Amino acid sequence: MISFREVSISDARLILDWRTKKRVSQFMLTEVAYDISAQEQWIRSCYSKPDYYHWIVQIGGKDAGLINIVDWDKQKASASWGYYIGDDNALGFGGMVPPLFYNFCFNTLGIKLLSADVFYSNTSTIKLHLLHGYQFAPEGDHVVIKNNKPMLMVHLALHKNEFLAGRYAKHTGEFPMDKWVGKNNEPA
Repeated sequence: MISFREVSISDARLILDWRTKKRVSQFMLTEVAYDISAQEQWIRSCYSKPDYYHWIVQIGGKDAGLINIVDWDKQKASASWGYYIGDDNALGFGGMVPPLFYNFCFNTLGIKLLSADVFYSNTSTIKLHLLHGYQFAPEGDHVVIKNNKPMLMVHLALHKNEFLAGRYAKHTGEFPMDKWVGKNNEPA
């Protein structure tokens, strides 16, 4: 029911439509202009990043959201990530997607520590992370300025062994990586 596909240039409008929704953008660090050309260029540039990649989340065969890996460091076996459901009709499935991604990161990429920075006000995401086995890591908490206001970012950490010992470790998914120059985490 839940699957993943690589982002293509033709997804620019879809991603931009999702990304500029207030429900999504309020919890994003950056604001983006509604510019299809700039979005297409951003997607192109992502293919050459060894430490970043993203996928379209599909629910029931329909495009529903975006998930990405950020700052993947093979030597440190760590990464950060981000995710959102863009399709309003798929919101009820949001909590089912991350465990599939965690298994991919831990078992395919060899990551041992996943980090997530979440706006303090995004309590539903914080609760979901805690449910999946994350722990608060206050040494990574920090303040960002968004819309000219200081906003607290809560830092959470998920350790491979903690996740694999938990009840969500049985959920797996396939993440295609044909276009990703960093699939081996080595520059092209």
